[in-house]
Amino acid sequence: MMWPTLTLIILSAVTFGSEAAFTTECGLLPADFIFLLDSSGSETSVNFNKQVDFLRNFTSRFTIGPNNTQFASITFSTGVRNDFDLNENQHQPELQNAISKISYMNGETDTHLALNFAKQHSVTVQSGGRPGVQKYVVVMTDGKSNEPNLTMNYANVLKHQPNVTVIALGIGSAVDTAELQAIASDSKHVFTVSNFDLLHVLEKELTDTTCTVCGDEPVDLAFLLDSSGSEGTRNFDQQRQFVSLIVNEFDITPTGTQVGLVTFATTAHTQFKLRQYPDKTSLLHAIQSVPYTDGETRTDLGLNMIEHNIFKGHSHHSGARNGAKRFVVVLTDGRSNEEQLTISAASSLKHHVDEVFAIGIGHSVDKRELTAIATDDGQHVFNVKSFNDLDSIHGNIVKEICEHRIPPPTTTPLPTTVTTTPTTTTTVKPECGPKPADIVFVLDSSESEKQENFTKQINFVYNFAKRFEISPTNVQFSTVTFSSAIRNDFYLNTYNHRGEVLHAIQNLQYMGAGTNTSLALKFVRENSFLPAHGGRQNATHIVIVITDGQSADPTATAHEAAVLKKTVDKVFAIGIGDKLDTNELSTIASDHHPLTVTNFDLLHTIQQSLENAACSN
Repeated sequence: MMWPTLTLIILSAVTFGSEAAFTTECGLLPADFIFLLDSSGSETSVNFNKQVDFLRNFTSRFTIGPNNTQFASITFSTGVRNDFDLNENQHQPELQNAISKISYMNGETDTHLALNFAKQHSVTVQSGGRPGVQKYVVVMTDGKSNEPNLTMNYANVLKHQPNVTVIALGIGSAVDTAELQAIASDSKHVFTVSNFDLLHVLEKELTDTTCTVCGDEPVDLAFLLDSSGSEGTRNFDQQRQFVSLIVNEFDITPTGTQVGLVTFATTAHTQFKLRQYPDKTSLLHAIQSVPYTDGETRTDLGLNMIEHNIFKGHSHHSGARNGAKRFVVVLTDGRSNEEQLTISAASSLKHHVDEVFAIGIGHSVDKRELTAIATDDGQHVFNVKSFNDLDSIHGNIVKEICEHRIPPPTTTPLPTTVTTTPTTTTTVKPECGPKPADIVFVLDSSESEKQENFTKQINFVYNFAKRFEISPTNVQFSTVTFSSAIRNDFYLNTYNHRGEVLHAIQNLQYMGAGTNTSLALKFVRENSFLPAHGGRQNATHIVIVITDGQSADPTATAHEAAVLKKTVDKVFAIGIGDKLDTNELSTIASDHHPLTVTNFDLLHTIQQSLENAACSN
């Protein structure tokens, strides 16, 4: 349950920096959302309209379409009303117009009927539910259902449907938390707010929970396409389209995802190597230009070519990167001509890559051979009935690749607060403000923090940094950790790539002991922005101080803050908890307006405000 003081937190965030609308596309994978809106008598039309506003704002965060995100809405009270199906509104204007027509019903709270309708109708293919695409059923309610047993039973049936996750949003003091837990897929998908006016707080929480994106580690991805006689030109073209669908989900850059492609028939051909096309536009054009060759099915030659030409060759020739995750996707519609050679080649390849996915198309494939090609004893084998069905599994392949990247840090949510996950709905920005930015985080690691809260502080820094393109010509980050002593974690120029910086943030260690804030501010002033440590003359120099208490020497802290503010462009102060010295925080902050939250679990609520303020002119 949200504490009433959250209203004050939001007001504080607004005064610090306006809460910008979050209109970027969510994630990399398509998703189907079905909202179940409580329209019972306890709601009243005023509060029901606040639910509709929540739906309107939430949907505006997504790119809408048959290859992106789809939405459906069901309203329930004594009965069920189907507002619109997943496949009815394929553009934002259409969707927003449909949402504006949703009206209040009044009546009882027949939650079970809405859950049953979602299972029987909304998630089906006929209503726009896409095979292999993750489906989120979001149940919004302000009270207990009329039929708790039926509600639990129907929720259990719905939760066991393929690719379905059920999320429960409880509003107000009359909700039954046990029932919310029974409705949701698990406790991580239960959210509560104390009243309808605080629904907006959950918009980003829900987005973060449901957006599926890849991690930040570099990926080298290779495709092996069957170009044998059984394929034919048309089917081979559908393979190319499938590769394009997958590639389109990734950030194609020299430091992000690289793609190589090999075809095989009687012989194998390397169509392009990993570093050959460093941007998405040129890569997609190259994929569409891959020729069909015809011939036998020498899968073994294709696997050998992937190993030796794509991954095993000298990196300056092949483009394979040390430290990058390596994935291979093999497509074939038949049994290889040399089964033993194929099995042997697959075994050798697996010593040089992380994962191999084998996709069999049609009824002529040898499932044992596919299992031998793929890693994880066949768990990475996919079968489709025809080439027309390839696009139905592209989301599965992308999800598998994303899930095998190194994940961001996680927090252990407390049961009495909104469940949070690391922010993942991120469009990477090349800059912070009109000039390059050098940003130094100063992190309190004193005894009062405890390990658990220090980890949440690290998550906040990680999620903030993740929003930016990090390089010597874009945004640079540094962190300094303090307790009784000072630890310089890394300078602005210690790491030159985004993945390296994020990895370093993930691995920051808790220190414990006192709160020597003044010494940390002095260290930053004397060291962090020096040219030798990466400080750039043409950059905006920004310091962000995060603390949960009063410094050990307030007089020294005030002095060091005053001197620091004369040498950098901006200093921000973030205070956490109820033991803060707000006067000291005001002294630290450049504009004397610190940003405060009542506990570490609410740090995420100020992330956008901090970004707006830090990156303003």
